[in-house]
Amino acid sequence: MKYSISPEKSKLDIDKIHDFLCNRSYWAKGRSLENVKESIENSMCFGIYDRSEKILGFARVVTDQVAFAYLMDFFILEGHRGKGLGKMLLKQIVEHPELQVKLWLLGTVDAHGFYKKFGFSELKDPGRFLEIKNETLC
Repeated sequence: MKYSISPEKSKLDIDKIHDFLCNRSYWAKGRSLENVKESIENSMCFGIYDRSEKILGFARVVTDQVAFAYLMDFFILEGHRGKGLGKMLLKQIVEHPELQVKLWLLGTVDAHGFYKKFGFSELKDPGRFLEIKNETLC
């Protein structure tokens, strides 16, 4: 198999994940290494790897494993996009036995079409959802 996907946190390349999130993502610019480590520790995480176990992409899920899952920090590194890796990773996540929940949520600025292929849609009743956004925290 050319690629593998694993939920094993011990395989994650934290420095590479932090570099992408902190320096190249639009949603986590400036996030500290400490915050990345803590977010990984407190989430269900998935990495996608090449044959040499080099990380090519990452995602994390905040969940109670019954009613709710929130997909976060989903990315494929720039040099590996366009090969179907994002589709492989997301398929594995939404089909994972511990993630068969009633409600999935995610936030995206530009990838709506990608996520819709996996059953995601705009909120059917956005008036039911509220938020607190603390701009001083990353």
